Amino acid sequence: MRVSSRVDYGVRALFDLAGHGGSGPVLSREIAQRQGIPEPYLHQLLGALNRGGLVRSTRGPQGGHRLTQSPDRITLHDIWLILEGRDRRAPDDLPPRQDVISDVWSSVQGDFEAQLRSVSLQTLLERSGTSPADYSI
Repeated sequence: MRVSSRVDYGVRALFDLAGHGGSGPVLSREIAQRQGIPEPYLHQLLGALNRGGLVRSTRGPQGGHRLTQSPDRITLHDIWLILEGRDRRAPDDLPPRQDVISDVWSSVQGDFEAQLRSVSLQTLLERSGTSPADYSI
């Protein structure tokens, strides 16, 4: 299974916000440094996540980025849909057929989406041993 850099970096950026953003907005420069994401690319991702409703971005001296929901409410599936779109499927580019092979791919797709839905940013924080930021959203 291949995960695009867009999704990987997007998850990393939101994971960083989940761990650091409870007390106020986080600068994209800080996220880029901590997560090893090229800052211009991070700006694109945060813009998409902002438009998708997972991030609130504020400009200016007191600006930065915050999650719009607590980490336990944002799943990898939410992030995937925003960054890859609803039409993106794994495995990619399957012909529209109804046979035993198509049934297997459909089952794999369902398992994949169920797994993405079962993992939240909170889950990632717990697995990493990182204390979540105190979110009062």
